[in-house]
This record gives sequence, structure tokens and C-alpha cells, in this order.
Amino acid sequence: MRVLVPAFAVLALAACQPQHGRVHLAEDEKIQIAKGVWDSFEEYKRLMGRGGGAFAVTEDGLGSAYSYCPADRCLPGSMTQSAIELCEGAGVKCVIFAQGTSIKVDYDVID
Repeated sequence: MRVLVPAFAVLALAACQPQHGRVHLAEDEKIQIAKGVWDSFEEYKRLMGRGGGAFAVTEDGLGSAYSYCPADRCLPGSMTQSAIELCEGAGVKCVIFAQGTSIKVDYDVID
């Protein structure tokens, strides 16, 4: 299920918060993400355009949430904050997977 909310924030499967929130990965730890989550990340990158964004993944790797701004005049931290708010609303543990198009965690895509 996808729901469009203000500020171009998109909720996909489950909402999340960043790594400095409830989930802390060890330096050598990889997050396992489902193929559908990877597909959502690819969609997020297309939608984001020249603007900024944040993409978060649930701890179990089965859900994701992203917030983006398609313009180049957005506040840098506002998209991460939107992802945090979406996650807190769903009550699930998550990690920031990417800021903009820069992936921040080690990962494996699983079927």
C-alpha cells in the first residue's frame, strides 16, 4: 500500500526511522532487504530527481519508507525528519538505508 502525504513523503509497506533511532547496526553487520524493498528504492531514486531525500528500511528488511523533495530548494534535514515521523507512527524498528542516492549501510538483497 502506498499513501501520498504532505511534503512528498511516501509510505511504502511500513514507515521507518534512521539508524540513530531504534536500530543500531554493528560496523560489520549487513541488513537483509527484500527484492520489493530494493524495487521501492529504485522508484524513490527516480522520483527524487535533483532534490534530496531519505530512504529507510525496516529491521526485518521487508518494509520501507521514503521521503523526498523533487526540487533543489528543500531543507537538507527535512526529508530525514519526515522519514523519522513516518516510522514512529508505524511503531517498527528501522534504519536509514540511504540519504539521497548514497547508501549508508551494507546490505544484501534477498528473494
